[in-house]
Amino acid sequence: MRNFYKTLLAAFLLPALSYAQSNYKPGYVVNLKGDTLKGFIDYREWEANPDAIDFKSLLTDKESKKLTPSDISWFNIIGLDAYKRYSGRISMDATEKDHVGNSRDTSYRDATVFLRILQKGKNLVLYSYTDNVKTRFYTGETPEYTPVELAYRLYYNYSNDRVDGQKGVTVNENTYMKQLFALANKYEALNEALQRDIERANYTEDNIADIVSKINKISKTEYEKGNLARGEYLTYLLARVQILTTCLLLQAAPMRPEAVNHLLHLA
Repeated sequence: MRNFYKTLLAAFLLPALSYAQSNYKPGYVVNLKGDTLKGFIDYREWEANPDAIDFKSLLTDKESKKLTPSDISWFNIIGLDAYKRYSGRISMDATEKDHVGNSRDTSYRDATVFLRILQKGKNLVLYSYTDNVKTRFYTGETPEYTPVELAYRLYYNYSNDRVDGQKGVTVNENTYMKQLFALANKYEALNEALQRDIERANYTEDNIADIVSKINKISKTEYEKGNLARGEYLTYLLARVQILTTCLLLQAAPMRPEAVNHLLHLA
């Protein structure tokens, strides 16, 4: 009987482990010559922007190609995510309250990376770049959509001098608000409601994406539809992680019928 349960568990365990090892989805890459190559990309729902991706021309290929921003200018995992090559400055000052410095930090690094495309409209593209320091947002204007970082700084000013109109210990440099005001005005989207939204906007994906959607004149229904599709896929991923975790725990523990029944319920 124990062997029966082990065999049954293996039927569920192997697909889950395979998922953990790879998750190839249909997509395409654009090389530096401008050629589009269709195939499959190992999609990892990255918390930080990837330095490289694994690409296969055919799903049955035994070997994958590792591609970096030195190889491609764009990659798209169809219906899920897209990234664009960017070469330029990346701010390096911390903006989390537990890690901010005691003075204004304007440090940056020059790098070539993949920016995640959060939204593309007729006027603007919104990008993001996350590493071990922080998340940054960029906008790019039509027609080239060249990324420009939306600037935000947070630091402690112990000198108590007035900085950027503020006097006190903590200084918030909300330069991104000024940048969004200018873009909204340029594309004739600025009104009282949008002005209030910008003035109240935190430096978060939800707040900034909502403002950019209004500058792009994307309807509320279209915007919410895009967020819903991404949310449904995240829910799917979390469910798969839960199944995999249960499988690994069962693999390490004695095999019990009730444990297998729990796995069947999750699947």
